[in-house]
Amino acid sequence: MKQVLAIAIQREAREDVLHNVVVTDVEVTPDLSLARVFYYAMGGEPEAIDAALHRAAPFLRRRVGEEIRARHTPELRFLVDTSIERGRRVEEILHQLAEDATASDGGGDEDGGGDGVAAEPDGDERD
Repeated sequence: MKQVLAIAIQREAREDVLHNVVVTDVEVTPDLSLARVFYYAMGGEPEAIDAALHRAAPFLRRRVGEEIRARHTPELRFLVDTSIERGRRVEEILHQLAEDATASDGGGDEDGGGDGVAAEPDGDERD
């Protein structure tokens, strides 16, 4: 169902705003009455994309019905998938923490070496 919807949205939908929508997951209830379609929009206005998906829902449901050949075709509910944005945010936080750790490790030494060992005053190495 996910593949059918992804192809129908990106290639067969009449509205250009839907061509940048990626279907990330589909969850179907056990009785097949409802399918939650999670999507991520790679550009465009969220409100316009949501409205376009709702306008295209009857067509998309018909396409799903043609492909899965089930007795009952589930109602489609479209939900924005926020997991990608959450993942990006976690990645940003981890990157910032790594930068902060690097800055605090090397920031307190006079020689900038970060190993906690003072350099020889005359610059000569010991044997």
